[in-house]
Amino acid sequence: MSSLNPTALRRVSLTVTLVLVLLTILTAVGCSKRAAEPPCACPGPGKALDQELMVRLASARALHHQADLYLQQGEVQTAIKTVHRILELDLDAKWPEAEEARLDARARLAKLLLGQDKEGDALAVIEQGIKGAQRESFYLSNLHSVRGEVLEHRAKRLDTAGDKPAAKQAAREAIDAFESSITINKKLQQQLPKGK
Repeated sequence: MSSLNPTALRRVSLTVTLVLVLLTILTAVGCSKRAAEPPCACPGPGKALDQELMVRLASARALHHQADLYLQQGEVQTAIKTVHRILELDLDAKWPEAEEARLDARARLAKLLLGQDKEGDALAVIEQGIKGAQRESFYLSNLHSVRGEVLEHRAKRLDTAGDKPAAKQAAREAIDAFESSITINKKLQQQLPKGK
């Protein structure tokens, strides 16, 4: 299954890293543009909240890199445990970036579990993430999409086993999951600034 190869998993880790860098740059630029105004509302380098969040996100990034290395060495179970450690971090949903890191880790963990033929475990990881999400985001949309992939896998497995009614039900659930992802993406696109 191409969605489970190490290259795709590294792309997810790279995406998380790029988002963190972009957020840091945007925060710095936003504060510098308002330097002439009364006190800047952006968290400065000494603010506890900023450091607290960045430490957690840096830990998540490091754990993703560790998981990449374990996968390269063929140690899938250790990679799964490493990605699970991201979910043990205090990634409080009060920070949108922390919630996104948690949702991203759930998507990656679910794909790794699916690669080990653990559909039920993968779905449980996904359902918990969807249930706990505080806001709609690209990462929530992606989690719905991964749910669709897991259910699509289940539908194919059940069809091959000859259980046509269960396969049909799983396929319908997969279609609904993909539709949820599409719906979130449409809403997010509508919120983007319109080009001139």
